Amino acid sequence: MGRPKHLLVKDGQTWLERTAELLRPRAREVVIAGAGEVPGSLARCPRLPDAPEVQGPMAGVLSAMRWAPWASWLVAACDLPDLSAGALSWLLAGRAPGVWATLPRLTGAPGVEPLLAHYDFRARALIEKLAGRGQWRLSEIAASAKVITPPPPPELAGAWRNVNS
Repeated sequence: MGRPKHLLVKDGQTWLERTAELLRPRAREVVIAGAGEVPGSLARCPRLPDAPEVQGPMAGVLSAMRWAPWASWLVAACDLPDLSAGALSWLLAGRAPGVWATLPRLTGAPGVEPLLAHYDFRARALIEKLAGRGQWRLSEIAASAKVITPPPPPELAGAWRNVNS
């Protein structure tokens, strides 16, 4: 894309700023995982380095879970230009006793979507187990009976579209 995706601008905001704006009403705090430039408007957000010796997006998620081990996490990647408040609210509505994570399964797509998902603090045990085996795909936790993989309503499904080019 010629520049970091999180700094691309849509409607006068970087994608990262827009993501943070949508998360704020639904989270106690917005935390930014990973390295890279951050717009000045987000300079006060806590920044977490990726978990050492962990690869891919799992490094950021695991870093957050280790940083605040009793927190539940609403995870949103920064390359979701159509992220919506409705999609975030739908994810949070899936929280229930015994549910450790919600990884949506999109119609027509293989697998689940782990980077616009909800992770209860209990899901950390599943992720740590994968990391300990050198398996870096967050989607692998979907095999657990404690993880739900519901399809989002069709009108919200576009929020999970990521952009790579």
